[in-house]
Amino acid sequence: MDKHIIVTLIICLGYILPVLLIYWQLVPFSWRFFLLIFAALAIIAIARLYRFSATELGFTRQNLKQSLNAIALPTLASAVMMVIYYTKQGARIDNSDYTWIFYLFFVLISSPLQEFLYRGFLFGILTRAKLRVWLQVVLSTFLYGLVHLIYRDPPTLILTSLIGLYWGCHYTKYRNLYSIIISHSLLGAIAILVGLV
Repeated sequence: MDKHIIVTLIICLGYILPVLLIYWQLVPFSWRFFLLIFAALAIIAIARLYRFSATELGFTRQNLKQSLNAIALPTLASAVMMVIYYTKQGARIDNSDYTWIFYLFFVLISSPLQEFLYRGFLFGILTRAKLRVWLQVVLSTFLYGLVHLIYRDPPTLILTSLIGLYWGCHYTKYRNLYSIIISHSLLGAIAILVGLV
């Protein structure tokens, strides 16, 4: 089968369909994390089937120091802006029901899985399909933003798309997932904690 058809099927079934099932309320919103884990397991199986190396998926020490240095300041600046917003405006969304277990899950499981799905594997399969880098960034940004459609909150959709664009550009330069996982875990946890998203 043609590479582009395979990529299209993977994107439609693994990235778009789960979002639409939740958005159209065919799958309960409360099951969103289970669906993410199921999608990630399916993508992991595909990655193994197609023999992606850890390096192809961004799990490498190559460029780690440069990647961490490059992402540290934007991550810190974003975190400070969120805290300032919170101190001036208060929480936009009431996330007080989330317990420490949720934050542990978010940092240790959800953020790494999201980065594997939306940066590591996606860029890997798009690179193999010989799509141009700018198109890889656009698709990654679109799909990462799309998954947040399930929250039915336009500011969340816009903010996650913007940060997804930054992480996509960063990933194309360094091809290292570890720094983005750290950034995602930190910024996502803060954004949820202060009720921004």
